[in-house]
This record gives sequence, C-alpha cells and structure tokens, in this order.
Amino acid sequence: MMRIHVLGYWGAYPAPGEATTGYLIETDDQKVLLDCGSGVLAQLTHICPVSDLSAVVITHHHHDHTADLGVLGYAVLLSRLMQQRTRELPIYMPAGNAELRRELQSEPLIQVHSIDEQSMVALDEMTLSFRKTVHPVFCLGVRVELQGKVFAFSSDSSFSNTLVELASNADLFLCEASMYDGQEEQAKKAGHLTAGQAGVVGAEAAAKRLVLTHYPHYGDLTQLKEQAQQRFGKTVDMVHTRQVFTV
Repeated sequence: MMRIHVLGYWGAYPAPGEATTGYLIETDDQKVLLDCGSGVLAQLTHICPVSDLSAVVITHHHHDHTADLGVLGYAVLLSRLMQQRTRELPIYMPAGNAELRRELQSEPLIQVHSIDEQSMVALDEMTLSFRKTVHPVFCLGVRVELQGKVFAFSSDSSFSNTLVELASNADLFLCEASMYDGQEEQAKKAGHLTAGQAGVVGAEAAAKRLVLTHYPHYGDLTQLKEQAQQRFGKTVDMVHTRQVFTV
C-alpha cells in the first residue's frame, strides 16, 4: 500500500502558508519525496523528519519544483551532525543545473543520480519509471508501481499521448491542471494542461481515480474540477495541504 501525502500543489509560487509542488510517497518501508518546491520542507516536517527520507525524486528544474532543495541539503547536513542520519540520501533528478548538483553533493550523505525517460528506480518492492513530458525544460512524468498498484504523476506537461501511456490503468493519477478550458493555446505554449485536457488524459488512460494539482492563482478553482469531470466522465478530486491518498 502507498500513502500519498500532499505537501504542496500550487503552480508558480505558494499561497500563504502553503507550498508549490511536493508529495511524500510512503509505504511500510519507504518515504520518498517527489519534488521539492517552495515551502515543501516545512510541510514535510509535519509528517516526518528529513532523517526518515529514503530518497528524493525531482521531475524537472523549474523553481516551483526545486526551490527547497537547497535547504533540504542543509537539513541533511544538520541531521548528520546531530547523528540523526547516518545513511546516504539518494536524489534522482534530470541532468542540468550543474551548480545545484555540486552544492547538493558537497554534503557527504547526499548522492545525486541522473535520470531520464529510460531510467528505472527500484526501492525495495516499489519501482519508479519515467516518461518525458512536453514542457519548456526537460521534464519527467513518474509512474510508481507497488504490489500491482499504480500511482502516476504527470508533473508539468501540455497534452500528449505520452501522458496517456504514463497513466494507463493507474489506480491514482495526479495530473496538473494549470489553466482553464478556453486557454488551450496558452497552455500549449507554456507546456501545461487545461482542466478539460487533464480529464481527457485521465479518460483515455482509463485511470481509476483522477486528482488535479498545480493550480493557478486566479479564477474560480472549483471550475477546474467541473471542467475535468465533464471530460473524465466521473468524479474528479482536488487536493488540500497534508491530505493523504491511499493506493
């Protein structure tokens, strides 16, 4: 069983007291941080200390997905100095941002590993595979499988058949919905989805459950749910801070 903790879900920048993209995937044996946006580390500490993390996975090098990586490195340093953590923390992320990589690897307990769409990460019985999304920078959607259950995360992307493949028959598909229906051209140029497009991807992938993330800071957010449901054909969920989904 996987428990998906919502740490942050805003696009671009966090709302007051909240965070941009970040999720904790928890099993009986693993705690994997998926993206580390602005404010994510503060939300994580409500659930577990950094010393408990098994691994970190970063989907792409945009600030709303990586802003807290630097302070995460400081937290690992302090955890080591206080002898709370003695084992290495692997961080899996796409190549790029050499300065950030050097800074993270200056901490002896952090080991940075490059990933791409051909990569496979195995953490005990849990496996993570990746698909390249359509975004202005190299970006990976993530598919997590454990004991026959599937959690898929779109990360950031405009509409593509690759997302359908990523989310195929997923028990839980966490999909970005950065814009509203009627903004399709803007969404395509920015490398994002409208809510209706998220619904289409979920339906074509035959995902069992669709949950929206990466919200805009304007408009009526309830419309995102309504627009996605019209295309998905069944109930779509929104997220809130420290909500937990079970897969």
